Amino acid sequence: MNLSYSYIFLLHLVLIIFFMLKAPTQIQAQKNKRNSVPAIFVFGDSTADTGNNNKILTAIRSNFKPYGRDFPNQESTGRFCNGRLVCDFVVKHLGIKEAVPPYSDKRLGVEELRTGVSFASAGAGFDPLTSQLTELLDEGARKIAVTGLGPLGCLPSIITVHSENAFSKRECVDSISSMAREFNVKIQKQLKATQNKFANLGSRIGYVEVYKPTMDILLRPKSHGFENINTGCCGTGFLEFALSCNPLSYVCQNVSKNYFWDSVHPTERAYYLITQAILPTIDSITK
Repeated sequence: MNLSYSYIFLLHLVLIIFFMLKAPTQIQAQKNKRNSVPAIFVFGDSTADTGNNNKILTAIRSNFKPYGRDFPNQESTGRFCNGRLVCDFVVKHLGIKEAVPPYSDKRLGVEELRTGVSFASAGAGFDPLTSQLTELLDEGARKIAVTGLGPLGCLPSIITVHSENAFSKRECVDSISSMAREFNVKIQKQLKATQNKFANLGSRIGYVEVYKPTMDILLRPKSHGFENINTGCCGTGFLEFALSCNPLSYVCQNVSKNYFWDSVHPTERAYYLITQAILPTIDSITK
């Protein structure tokens, strides 16, 4: 199964690698009581881009309002969300710091760089996973978490494009989501093989399941406090994201009741709930 580049561009491949590097020398005493991880390095796309695209010439950026309206100080950091991302919630849970800064931020000090940054870039694709993991392990990574794909057919933009009537018939497109399911099965096999191959290094490579917890929310939205799950909060919610979600766009009144912030990316509250679902896996990898 191959995901075409057109789909990758529109759907943003939701593949994030949490590269948790065990320091070769204990530069700092373990401030972090939860685990033995002193730093977290994140690779991925717009679901993990905390501001790297601000520094490059691209239309896929979000360092302007209304993005970031619920982030501390209402700062439009470049996150494709109204607030924080999964990687921000994870790094705080691990007791490392409050949020993951972008690597491209020239203002970062030594401490910020030492405790982790995001290298993610919105619109990015990915290299072959096995070679990518091998390179990370060669560099000293010993704890790696790789997320699978979510139900891509449930993104508002995909529903809009594939629906017979985008205004009245807004159901998930299973033919698209099925590709994500196939991808997830294959990536789990790859990760298991890579874990077995490098087990002698003391490495721990884990698959992080996001498809099932996302579908649990989308199938039972009211039980999770959501009223709207098939359109974004910004603009019409049908197709807007990046530059088309801008200071002139309408924004829904109660963002927390919406699963999607724009037509591609979840709200901070949605990210928080997904994070809660995956933390047991993160904890098992980082212990």
